[in-house]
Amino acid sequence: MHVKKIELLYVNQPEKRKVKVTLTNKTRIYIETCYESWQQYGGNPAELSLTVGIAEKYNVWLHNNKYCR
Repeated sequence: MHVKKIELLYVNQPEKRKVKVTLTNKTRIYIETCYESWQQYGGNPAELSLTVGIAEKYNVWLHNNKYCR
């Protein structure tokens, strides 16, 4: 199981921004804001742990900041 695709959703609507991660097993993990951090859903614990690094990378972008590490 690996990351197949990363999509940034609602790019021009900062209050609705989400990241959609599609895995090779066809699972779709969604990452969105949660207070000053992020939350993710759509998979089992192993799948969610695979996308933690992606969530950390896009956390700043999710919170409407143009800078993303």
